[in-house]
Amino acid sequence: MREVPSVKASERRLIMILVALAAVCGGVVLSQRLLRMQHAVERREQTLKLRQMEAQALLSETDLWQQRLDWLQASQPPMTSENEASQELLEGLLTSAAAQGLVVQKKQLHEPVNEPFYREVGVTLTVKGGLPSVFRWMHQILSPESFCVVTELKVVPDSADPASVVAVIHFSRLHAPALAEFSK
Repeated sequence: MREVPSVKASERRLIMILVALAAVCGGVVLSQRLLRMQHAVERREQTLKLRQMEAQALLSETDLWQQRLDWLQASQPPMTSENEASQELLEGLLTSAAAQGLVVQKKQLHEPVNEPFYREVGVTLTVKGGLPSVFRWMHQILSPESFCVVTELKVVPDSADPASVVAVIHFSRLHAPALAEFSK
């Protein structure tokens, strides 16, 4: 049998240095991974704390939101038919525009929209009149009890009459959902 030559002292030191160096490098790599994991856990913990604070804030407002829901259910007009609702909106807008001295140049009904928690009818009117009259008229229409909203507005000066403006306004009225669709 062959005899294994003995390892010299300098070789032994070199092997020990390599093993120590490998251990240090492994420790550095492992510590970097652990630090990344720790940062990820801290971010997740912070996100969860934020969600918990938001949930607590919402829960503290339960009574307010219940009052709002009760008011909404009692006040929001039901939609008997889409055509009637569209005509009612259009007639109301035309009557109030005439009362403010505005000239309706163009009117266009929109397709009704059915969503789970509301039904919407819309009309776009092009009106001409003085700027204060146009905005007074819009302000009069946009009370919370009317359930009307302006989803689009474009106001430009009238080229023929510098004292007037031409406004293109998209009005929508939100109606209560059908009873079969809505459940408490």
